Amino acid sequence: MNRFSLTVFTPTYNRARTLPALYESLCSQGRGEFEWIVVDDGSTDGTRELAEKWIAENKIDIRYFYQENSGKMSAHNFAVDVACSELFMCLDSDDLLSPQAVSKILDFWKNTAGGKGENMLCGVVSYKDFSPAGRKADILETLRRAKSLFEGKQVHLKQIKKAGLFGEMAIIVKTDVLRKHKFPVFEGEKFVTDAYLWEKLDSEYVFALMPFVTQFCAYSPDGYSFNYRQLLFSNPLGYRAYHNQRVKLGSGGRLKSAICYDAVSARMGFREFLTGAASPLLYIAVLPLGLGKYLLDSFHLKTFRNLAK
Repeated sequence: MNRFSLTVFTPTYNRARTLPALYESLCSQGRGEFEWIVVDDGSTDGTRELAEKWIAENKIDIRYFYQENSGKMSAHNFAVDVACSELFMCLDSDDLLSPQAVSKILDFWKNTAGGKGENMLCGVVSYKDFSPAGRKADILETLRRAKSLFEGKQVHLKQIKKAGLFGEMAIIVKTDVLRKHKFPVFEGEKFVTDAYLWEKLDSEYVFALMPFVTQFCAYSPDGYSFNYRQLLFSNPLGYRAYHNQRVKLGSGGRLKSAICYDAVSARMGFREFLTGAASPLLYIAVLPLGLGKYLLDSFHLKTFRNLAK
């Protein structure tokens, strides 16, 4: 049984310095229809003590869980399983929830989206922006166009992108849907791009677009966004699974994904190259291009590591 309308999930690893601002943004919502699930991915910086203090303050409903360092995707799957809500959203540990975001989301879902009772509707698309002190100049234009084109309509994510609305999307999904569609977890790896899940859902469901900024982002130098390329190289099974899925779904850029599949396979020494392959003939046909990308990517990674020293 759902005790709450919304779960706000935060995966965190040694972010005790950023969590207080996130906590304050949640406390300021002024509405008690949500829970905050914090999954601590092996922090050693006092994150547990912070969470215990906030739980004792009893300003909002908080549930804190600790796991050995396993990565964001493992934490996400766990949080989905324990969530007590109809809707679920991820708020990273260096993000903030915008003022009135909870009430905006829930009112929109009730009045515009969720009340229609359509099985193919799986959630809401809203927007992210940089922190209020560094807002992107084009976000207001994006919101204006989104309102004009899609407000209240049920659309696919690829339709939104095709319309030229390139702002970073914040996605809120029905918890029951997420329990059926989880991130793959590979032994020895800790990362799969978020796009893996969003594109999978987009192939089976539709979303309702809400032209409102629900999250403010402040990309940390040690976060996923800043280290995206290195994360892909460090988690080749997840990277290859993503591109294999794109080929299988017939997503835009199918040829590019086939080349990426071959490039990461080369990095892995072609281990299980065609096991579970969505299109073996395509992967073999573009193999020369994949090998070229592998060499180029290896050069870029070496350069990145040298600059990071």
